[in-house]
Amino acid sequence: MSTTGEAGNKKALAVLGLVLATLCWGGNSVAARLSIGEIQPFTLSFWRWAIVFCLLIPFTARQVSKEKDIIFKHKGKLVVLAITSISAFNTLLYLAAQSIPAVNVALIQVGLPFVCIVLSIPLLGVYPKKAQSAGLLVAAIGLLAIFSKGDFNVLLALDFGRGDMIMLLAVVIWALYTVLLKRFAIPLSGHVLLTVCVGVGVVFIAPFYVWEFLTQGGFEINAATVFLLAYVTVFASVVAYLSWNYGVGILGANQASMFNFLIPVFSALIAIPVLGEGLQNYHLLGGGFIFAGLWLFNKR
Repeated sequence: MSTTGEAGNKKALAVLGLVLATLCWGGNSVAARLSIGEIQPFTLSFWRWAIVFCLLIPFTARQVSKEKDIIFKHKGKLVVLAITSISAFNTLLYLAAQSIPAVNVALIQVGLPFVCIVLSIPLLGVYPKKAQSAGLLVAAIGLLAIFSKGDFNVLLALDFGRGDMIMLLAVVIWALYTVLLKRFAIPLSGHVLLTVCVGVGVVFIAPFYVWEFLTQGGFEINAATVFLLAYVTVFASVVAYLSWNYGVGILGANQASMFNFLIPVFSALIAIPVLGEGLQNYHLLGGGFIFAGLWLFNKR
């Protein structure tokens, strides 16, 4: 196979991985809404990653041992990646979902690619091209169409409060993780990187989980909580993070960040059967703009 062909296949797999990751995270947003009244935010975050670590370590322990020299060499960078990706982002998302409507969460997530691009300028020395800037604008219009239900006057009535600020902080932290993942370029295999980040991330979540348990108590083990933990553990964690890390490694932070526009789209598609929400014309209109924006952004 030619070098060009191999590069094309890698890019195609990277795109597939990023789409799969955003699909899983779209479901995670729905799970966050379903968890209200079932599992507290810090508790959900802690047990999510504790279970993930227990699932990963039997399969990755040998490779982790083989790559331990690389791990110790980059331990400071790995702690930063663990805190931003595992400890902070998801916990903040679960916290935000407790107090703000879905439209606010979705609109704030629109800013993620923009934050990635801004951070990429000083951290990676990467500047957006004209086509990429146009793609960002088109995709943003699509998302705004979806979450304003086609009435852009709705945007003027939004009241950003404490929950909105928590979600905004989560977006900034995830953008930082995405950019640093490319900047650090730690030569670890994907499953080892995920295992280490999860293990370290759980340690930093633990004190908050203990505080929440002592002040609010635990959660009831029932069909709903088991389903929530199973989904956020397997799909929103293992599958999504391995796919995302692979895609970022191939395409870079800026291109990868554009795929975050798909998360709210997938959230809406999953919410239709799960939460009983109907598909409207503005979903189709907005989705068309988003995919057009992705095409523009990735156009050579």
